[in-house]
Amino acid sequence: MKKILSLVIMIGFFCGCNPDCVTKMPNKEGNRQISELFTTDIDDAEMVFNVSVFVVYHRTKPAMSEVSRDLDKSVAEANSFSDKIKFKVVSSKYVKHNAILANIRQSKKKEDDLCTANDVEGNINLYIVRTDNDLEGYTPVLQNNFEEYPTLDGMERVFVSYGGLSDGAVFIHELGHFFGLGHTNECRNYMSYNCYRDTFDANQRTTILKFAKVYRSYLHQ
Repeated sequence: MKKILSLVIMIGFFCGCNPDCVTKMPNKEGNRQISELFTTDIDDAEMVFNVSVFVVYHRTKPAMSEVSRDLDKSVAEANSFSDKIKFKVVSSKYVKHNAILANIRQSKKKEDDLCTANDVEGNINLYIVRTDNDLEGYTPVLQNNFEEYPTLDGMERVFVSYGGLSDGAVFIHELGHFFGLGHTNECRNYMSYNCYRDTFDANQRTTILKFAKVYRSYLHQ
């Protein structure tokens, strides 16, 4: 058990921010809470998370067929890592806005200016937006006190750039953050950078499932 808990803590602290993703990591208290999930019993019922997609454009609408192709690939990949948790796209629409990913990350006011009128309550709200640097994804998360998620506004958002969406692994990476994971330097791991990414390790899978069941229960069907 000590080995497992140590690995969970490493998930949150192994590396800091990277230009590709600047989502906050669980802090010391947050990692303690995540570690405790390993001793928490959960039922085996399948969890289904509905996803509302917003294709944000400034002047020219991107082809929805191309966006849908990349999105379908990402969602299929997300649905492959566990038979206990599934993601279902239930709506998609264009949103005209001058949002840029880095600006959203730096300003809650700009984030809310884009999202407040569009967020669908009870769903994961995925915003596909422009980027003007290396930033490919961002997810607003709590660093601890995860039980507060249902009481706060704007904590069901995931932001992915157009390039990040076509990459496929970026959406999975951001979902990892959404369900309590931090970064790692382990190549091929979804929570790493700068290499081919196609897997979560066993401890990450356990964290995702238990985090989803305990702290994101207000969202799944």
